[in-house]
Amino acid sequence: MPLKRILAYAAIYLLWGGSYLAIHFIVQTVPPVFAASIRYGVSGLLLLLLSYLAGHRTRPTPRQVFNSFLTGAGMFALGYAGVYWAETRLPSWLVSVLTSTALFWTYAIECLVLRAYRLRWIVLMPILLGLVCMPLLVGATLRNGRSYSLLAVFIVLFGAISWAVFAAVMKRVEMPSSYLQTASLQMLISGLLLFVISCSLHEWYAVPSITHIGSKALLGFAYLVFGSSLIGFTAFHWLMVHDQTLLIATYTYINPIVATLLGILLGHELYSPQQMLATFVLLLSIGCVWNEVGRNPSRLRSPVGSAAGSEYRIPR
Repeated sequence: MPLKRILAYAAIYLLWGGSYLAIHFIVQTVPPVFAASIRYGVSGLLLLLLSYLAGHRTRPTPRQVFNSFLTGAGMFALGYAGVYWAETRLPSWLVSVLTSTALFWTYAIECLVLRAYRLRWIVLMPILLGLVCMPLLVGATLRNGRSYSLLAVFIVLFGAISWAVFAAVMKRVEMPSSYLQTASLQMLISGLLLFVISCSLHEWYAVPSITHIGSKALLGFAYLVFGSSLIGFTAFHWLMVHDQTLLIATYTYINPIVATLLGILLGHELYSPQQMLATFVLLLSIGCVWNEVGRNPSRLRSPVGSAAGSEYRIPR
């Protein structure tokens, strides 16, 4: 595997895995939708500057801007921003479990809706096995009869489906010629949309002063902007140009493992035997998916699917 591809997967596997902890620190003091809008807005501006400095100065067409708006709103505003709000009402383990379903939704959409792949049990079974083991990994518990917000559960599930749908759409519509431009436009648009939503929810009045936000929240913002967004989403868009959506979506199984390890290292949490078993099963599941999809994708292609239709379309 080329080094650049390894580094790109390492970015979305590891850096995005730390996002759960960073978001948890942020939403303790900052309103969730407002926090998401600032994160995406600042990240979008920095990526736009980076794209300009890299020499990508071709103006995107109106169609490319519209496609960036559509996919950005679907993936970030709908697909990921709900995690911020949900983490104020749900335990982080439940949010990570619900978010991890994006891998299943991606495979279902590719097979049943877009008909890009044949539905094969040898791929589906490891995905389902990973979902079953995910609660064990994150130490899920329903002790004390605690009830959780069904609305928050629905929003996180809807976000996982939305991410899967619009990631697939992005591979099939014309996007800007530079993946840096694409990422910057998507984040800027999402940041503006989320800011409008935040204002409509009157979150502005609950935003604390910078001196009351806290060092953990500020470090969380810095991590999300520079690590998770600038590096992580740049790697994600590069992979969308060069790799298959299903393989990219495997990050949803690796991220909870990273989040759990960070909880152990930084939060001094105990690591139980059931979590060790779940980690092994999840890595085995990802290995099976990589073995079947990554090794010989042509044999998984649906006879009615278009190979060209699964490519990230950029103007030549």
